[in-house]
Amino acid sequence: MNTLIVDDVKLSRDGLSALINTHLPEAIIMGSVPSVEAAKKLLKSEQIDLLFLDIQLQDGLSFDILDDVSLNSKVIFITAYEKYAIEAIRKGAFDYLLKPINITELKKCIERIRELRELENEHLAKASDSIVFKGKIGISSMEGIEYVNTTEINYLKADGKYTLVCLKNTTITSSKNLKMFEVILPESSFMRVHHSYLVNLSEVIRFKKEDAMLILSDGAEIPVAKSRKDLLTRRLIHV
Repeated sequence: MNTLIVDDVKLSRDGLSALINTHLPEAIIMGSVPSVEAAKKLLKSEQIDLLFLDIQLQDGLSFDILDDVSLNSKVIFITAYEKYAIEAIRKGAFDYLLKPINITELKKCIERIRELRELENEHLAKASDSIVFKGKIGISSMEGIEYVNTTEINYLKADGKYTLVCLKNTTITSSKNLKMFEVILPESSFMRVHHSYLVNLSEVIRFKKEDAMLILSDGAEIPVAKSRKDLLTRRLIHV
């Protein structure tokens, strides 16, 4: 689980990192940043599953992050101020922990994260079994269900709670999120190169490493997250 910690006190960030490493070792801490702007920048380039947010930061409230960035992350607010609890609930908080962090409460939060992740994985596995058939995928759109060959998909782009499925000749807006497609589509052909993009690797004609940009056969330019560059390079190089 890719994890981001946002807190403007370094000691607090380091302490939480240590607790997460101890009690949630499957989490990968992708960043530990002190500000609203730093968090926005990372969230726009990386896929984050867990987001630990202090609420009151030096350059604003972390609620501003949620207002500006489209997320599929589970958000856990960590703050010394109980007055923000109602607003955190309104923002769809997965949990709300008070400082100083109570280890028992953190463990309960982690257990809920694991339970929900297991349920999500079961749901995705069932969906995968039922949707893909003989190389075709049934895409739930606004108008109904569109059946397309997976080879016709150039790339997919997250659009809030929806996904834009960009085909060779048209684009379909699906009511499912990008994570669903990441599980369903064949891993041998598709790769999540950015938190907002899933790409059909057979459509790649160039990878501009310095710009961290993929060029596809239809001319689309797809950004590549820093954390995905090495894996992408290994998958693209054949000789």
